[in-house]
Amino acid sequence: RIAVPPLANQYLNLTKNSSLGIAISVYEVTKVTRVSIAQGSPAPQAIAILMLVYLVYSLAIAAITNLVNRRLALP
Repeated sequence: RIAVPPLANQYLNLTKNSSLGIAISVYEVTKVTRVSIAQGSPAPQAIAILMLVYLVYSLAIAAITNLVNRRLALP
């Protein structure tokens, strides 16, 4: 039970900062954004969408770990 909050932080760090993020297609999302910009799409909108995708990943991981934390909490 004690390890769940730090574990959540580690999952978020892995998603954003390491090569393990490739497992959840972070690289592909970034590559699609770069290709989109290269083909003439407006860069600010493409980057905003990319940031939104990262936000959704982070919030999903945080929500799942919060649910686990609540389940493991003592009554």
